[in-house]
Amino acid sequence: MTREDLTELTTTFYVAAPEGKPWGLDGEQFAIGLRQLSTQAVTAPLRTSQDMTEQLAFDGHSTMFAVHVGDVPIDGQFMEASQSLNIGPCTAAEAAAFIEWFQNLLPEGARLRFNSEKGVESGDMEDYWIPAGARCDAIAKELLNHLDEAVDE
Repeated sequence: MTREDLTELTTTFYVAAPEGKPWGLDGEQFAIGLRQLSTQAVTAPLRTSQDMTEQLAFDGHSTMFAVHVGDVPIDGQFMEASQSLNIGPCTAAEAAAFIEWFQNLLPEGARLRFNSEKGVESGDMEDYWIPAGARCDAIAKELLNHLDEAVDE
């Protein structure tokens, strides 16, 4: 797959705090942040597991969300206990725009590890890293580099 093809590929991106170093963000703080991003943001608590979340260590305290980042609609799930976030399915650029915003909710210097549905499907269970404070273009580059490694032609 060419780099151009990868820029158009949609997948779910999984973002989480480093093992043993939680961000300290709760569902209410996340929902407030979303509403500050857009008054049209929609959030809903998820209290029972679903097929998707069972595979991702459902923690019983999750917030489903839908929001626009600029003109781009993004949806996903924030899981408080595991300090993790599912974004999409969306493109790397769309996820990067959301991740850039999301970093504003975290303590300064907070690290983010990630993988993708495409990566997990290909058997790649490694953690990839987004540099602390990275801007949208740098985040998109990291996500695309990951997809370049993870996606079979």
